Amino acid sequence: MYWQYNSTGKHVMVGTLLLIVSISVLLGLLLHKKEDKYKKIPLIIITVLMLGFELAKQIINIKNGYDYNVIPLHFCSLFLYFFPLAVFTKGKLKDFGLVMSLVCTAWMTILLYINPEPIIGKSPENVFATFSNVHTFVHHHLAVAFLFVSLALNVYNINKWSYLYVVLGISLYAVVAIPAAHATGVSFCNLLDSNIDFMENFRQNFGQVIYTIAMWLIGVGGGFVIIGTHHLVSYLVKRKKVIGGSSTEHIKK
Repeated sequence: MYWQYNSTGKHVMVGTLLLIVSISVLLGLLLHKKEDKYKKIPLIIITVLMLGFELAKQIINIKNGYDYNVIPLHFCSLFLYFFPLAVFTKGKLKDFGLVMSLVCTAWMTILLYINPEPIIGKSPENVFATFSNVHTFVHHHLAVAFLFVSLALNVYNINKWSYLYVVLGISLYAVVAIPAAHATGVSFCNLLDSNIDFMENFRQNFGQVIYTIAMWLIGVGGGFVIIGTHHLVSYLVKRKKVIGGSSTEHIKK
């Protein structure tokens, strides 16, 4: 973990992660045999809290003079769209929301605990200093909570359609975010330029169009890796249960 925080910031990050994992495990133990409508309750609470904080953020920014940077089209804003689909809809729309929620939260969580400062700034060092600090810290950790709780409750049904959902989700985001980035001058999800040196060098050497296509491919490819990993782990767990069950029955006989 590459953290440049002071001791307070590090303690807050570690303590929050431990709290999220502990609550997720507890919810998993309490609700794993319950119906889906009960499993959804913690995820609904997380979603409503996130939407509430975002609404407050937008109202405050409108009152103080709106800045295009707060338009919710950054990568970490995608939770605002996919979480409601995952918890408030049914059928294929729900499956689409769940798949994209898994992809986005997994990506963000991995990056957050590798190098958090580019994602949440210095907010962990003084969470309550400003509303911006509160929103930044809470928003991203609600996403982490959604990931761990949803995994603990095993709400995902990953299948061949899930890969199509990834392509669709990344493409829909691109259709909206790319024109918005060029119109506002805000580099949503590094679409105009990159804060990663080798990617920025790639953009300058090969041009904006090739760079944009590469970003789309990275998004889709990363989504495939996450979905494929979940699919593989689920398969191995089920296979182990089946083999274990068969062994037990053989012993009993």
